[in-house]
Amino acid sequence: MDDLDIYLKVTIPMIFSSGYEGRNYHSGTEAANRKLCRRHQRFLQDLTVRQVQDVIGPEKRASVAVVIRLRPSSVPSPPYSGDDSETRCTLLHCRSSRKEPYRKCHAGDIQDVFEQQWVEGSTAEILFIKRSSRAGDRWAGHVALPGGRRDKSDEGDEVTAVRECMEEVGLDLTSEDCLLCGALPQRVVITNWGQKPLMVLCPYVFLWTKEEVPEFKLEAAEVAAAFWIPIHFLLDDKHKTEHPVDVSDRMASSAFQPLRPFFKILLGPMYFSAVQLKPSEVSHSAASTTARGDAISTDKGQAMGDLMLWGITYAILADMLDFLPPFNFVESFQYPSFGGWDFRSLVWMLSRGYRRGRKEDLMEYKFSDVIGMRTVSGVRRPHDARGARISIIDHLIKGYYGFVRQAAYATITFRIAAFGAIVQYLIGTN
Repeated sequence: MDDLDIYLKVTIPMIFSSGYEGRNYHSGTEAANRKLCRRHQRFLQDLTVRQVQDVIGPEKRASVAVVIRLRPSSVPSPPYSGDDSETRCTLLHCRSSRKEPYRKCHAGDIQDVFEQQWVEGSTAEILFIKRSSRAGDRWAGHVALPGGRRDKSDEGDEVTAVRECMEEVGLDLTSEDCLLCGALPQRVVITNWGQKPLMVLCPYVFLWTKEEVPEFKLEAAEVAAAFWIPIHFLLDDKHKTEHPVDVSDRMASSAFQPLRPFFKILLGPMYFSAVQLKPSEVSHSAASTTARGDAISTDKGQAMGDLMLWGITYAILADMLDFLPPFNFVESFQYPSFGGWDFRSLVWMLSRGYRRGRKEDLMEYKFSDVIGMRTVSGVRRPHDARGARISIIDHLIKGYYGFVRQAAYATITFRIAAFGAIVQYLIGTN
């Protein structure tokens, strides 16, 4: 029996036998952790058999690593009643994928990991970094996943993810203690409200299989801090919020940069869906300077309470978190918008039909290709022309920014006209 047979004959029936009882999955309790732990296993096994096609886009490519660890429960697990420790240890190292770190592991590899006694009731956590603060860097100080641009010497996108993780945090993902589970949908990173493609971004999911993770060695020039966040924390609605971002540079093209303050005053910040992160432990990097001698702030002495998961990183993880209970991460997504009733009302009216169509796509998407399942009709959306699943958040907002631009320019015109009318009225009364 090969690994796919194991997955289909053992894992799939578990989905229906477990049902939806006790849906308080993100409470962080011992019972909730056990249920969520089983869901993590099934999702990771699904990744091993799911195909992700290369996205055709800009020549530049980059990769990020979604590194998951299993933090043991503080409550001792009951004695293991199956194979003895020696046999299970042999299982963990008998698969060929252990000897080929740049190839996806088998579903059986993941089953071996989750059958270990210490994993029972463990808490799955994702590794995040906070980028160093540096003048001129548009992503400075942002919460991100370890990763970076692909070098010419990299033989594949997964090699880039492994190399960047090693360079940024010192974690070796080619270790026999780590599994490459699979990939999440690739996406084209686009700026200037959907007008300028920058690069193709490729996310890869890794599972650390040991109780202990080596101490981080952070590259201060790129990373200010590294920390783990429980997956159940990310799924909890009470941590979801909106993050204000200054996007005046996107309104003003290079020829109109002097108008940035004008756009900033008229429109204010743009609000994006976000999750406010509150790590319990943080590894800080030492203060450093760049090759040009620029000082880098690592925020070592500052509070970490302002950490926001939003933007590209939010979209990447949405493709994973939406397949974990309570299965509503994407449904809670709010389309980006400026403040002010006039702008919000206008963009709501302009994009109403578009958002309704995307909502219908979302309902078909959620269960069209989950854990080996397909829709009854055989139609699977949203996918690209080759049938590869695409990023759901990217699909939702792909055409949305066109309405945002229309609403923004109309709002600016309206507010200027209103201001002029008020000034003219005041002058006339005097």
